[in-house]
Amino acid sequence: MKKLILIKKLIYAAAILVSAVCSQASAQTLDCSALAGFNPSTVVRVYDISRYVKLDAAQQKSLAKAIEKADAKEVEMIKAADGVLTTADSRKMEKTRDKMLAGILSTEQLEQYYRGIFDSEADAEGTGVANRLQKKYNLTDQNWKFIRVAFYKIALDSRVINKMLADRPAEAKKKIEQLRAEQLATIEAKGGIRVNPAGTTVTVVKPFDPNTLHRE
Repeated sequence: MKKLILIKKLIYAAAILVSAVCSQASAQTLDCSALAGFNPSTVVRVYDISRYVKLDAAQQKSLAKAIEKADAKEVEMIKAADGVLTTADSRKMEKTRDKMLAGILSTEQLEQYYRGIFDSEADAEGTGVANRLQKKYNLTDQNWKFIRVAFYKIALDSRVINKMLADRPAEAKKKIEQLRAEQLATIEAKGGIRVNPAGTTVTVVKPFDPNTLHRE
C-alpha cells in the first residue's frame, strides 16, 4: 500500500512539474501539445533547450524523441558497467547529444543555444581576468571594462567554436587564435594597454585618452 501511495505521489509530482513548465510556454516557446505523451523528464529537457533558442513544434518533438533514445542508450551503458557511467562512456554520450542537437537545430539555432549555456561561465571568466589585472596593475575602471568585455567574448566564442567545429580541431584552433588576436587588439586600441594572450600581464603602450572612445 505504501509503495502504491509513493508511486501515485511521484506521478502527481511529475504532472505538476510538466504543468508548471507548460504554464510558461508563451515566454519559453515550449509547445506542450507537441510534447504530449512524452516522459515528464523529457519535456523538462526540451524546455531547458528551448530556454535559449526558439524551436518550432516539429523540432521540439524530434528533440524529445532523440532525448529518450539517448537516455535509453545511456542507461544501457550504466547497466553494462555495473551501475556506473565510465569516463569513456560519458564522453561518448556527450558526443551523441551534440550530434543529436546538430541534426535537429539549424546552424544559427545551435550557435544561439551554445551561447546561452556558456554565457554565465564566459562572463565569470572575463570578469575574473579583469579583476586580477586591475588589482595587480591598478588599472582604470575603463580599462577594466575593456579587458572584461574582450576576455568575455574570447571565452564565449571560443567555447562556441569548439562545439561547432568539434570534428575539425585544426580549423577551430585557427579561428580561436584569430578571435583572441582581434579582441586583444580592441583593448590596446581603446585603452592604450597591451594584455598578453593568457591574460596575466599588462604593458602600457600609450596614455589612455578618453576622447578617443567611440560609442558602440
